[in-house]
Amino acid sequence: MSTSTSTMTAVTITGPGTGGVARVPVPEPGHGEIQVRVVLAGMCGTDTHLLSGHSFYLEHGFLRYPFVFGHEYTGVVSAIGPGVQHLSVGDRVVGHTMVPCHRCDNCQRSRPHLCRSLKEVGLRFIQGAAAEYISVPEFAVTVLPDSVSSEAAVLVEPSVSAYRAGLRLDLRAVDRVAVIGSGTLGLLALLYAKLVAGRVEVIGVAEGELALATELGADAVRHPDQLGDQRYTAVIEASGSPRGLQTAIDIADLGGRIAVVGLPPNPVAVDQTALALKDLTVHGVLHGLDCYQDVVALLAAGAVDPTPLIARIVTPDQAVAALSGQGTDPATRRAPKTLVRFAADA
Repeated sequence: MSTSTSTMTAVTITGPGTGGVARVPVPEPGHGEIQVRVVLAGMCGTDTHLLSGHSFYLEHGFLRYPFVFGHEYTGVVSAIGPGVQHLSVGDRVVGHTMVPCHRCDNCQRSRPHLCRSLKEVGLRFIQGAAAEYISVPEFAVTVLPDSVSSEAAVLVEPSVSAYRAGLRLDLRAVDRVAVIGSGTLGLLALLYAKLVAGRVEVIGVAEGELALATELGADAVRHPDQLGDQRYTAVIEASGSPRGLQTAIDIADLGGRIAVVGLPPNPVAVDQTALALKDLTVHGVLHGLDCYQDVVALLAAGAVDPTPLIARIVTPDQAVAALSGQGTDPATRRAPKTLVRFAADA
């Protein structure tokens, strides 16, 4: 079963700082694949780096201009390829960014996010989701219950990383948690940490986002220069700031745990002596590929509502301008997330 059109609308990046709407071929589902009609796609810092031309994926040759970007998406199954067993046309789904091979040693050790032949939607070897349609293996999506809106669903992909950060830290009710960063990952980390930890504070610089953090349940918000002698049993570094990890080391209590989710643009130097003398544990958090079902279940139960993070929903022809930051001021913005709508809800 396939679509009746041969081309579709997609948002492409054609070079550093340039891009726009294009007509590209509709990706037909192959064996074991499904085609998804995209309803909403999210844009994040990784996509911003792609637009700027300074990206790991471009530098390592995983992407070449022009390409369709986008790795956060939700939609409806519109066609199925031969061999698909568990999904049907009409199923609402949220897409996974990472598509492992399920054959390498890491996949066999139940570490598919560390797959040695990893593919990633919109980042390496799979067309991006900023388009009307995308085709992926049927295992690369999670089915959505009717109680989860498309607006909430499109935030599942960044949510799984924030959720897994809490799992890596083994958060408990006795923990005092600091989240460094008030962007999408930081605010999501706040929401999921609040489900477990007794106290969660957010450290950031954008006044609007800090105000939103307070409304979302942060027990306190602080600027980096207001930390003084504050100490935390667990710290989630979600800012990607060059100083973020060092700040986490500084404010972690003796024996504290740190989860690193944010990605700085360049390598950073940190105080290794403090790491040792404070007996700190640092966890790198690549992704939460095994956390999609848990996150969707929390959304379905109403335990978490990520939709206040959505600042605006734009049309495809507005996407590149929005990705470049036109019309927003990071210092004063309130909600950090911009979505692109490609279709009405099913």
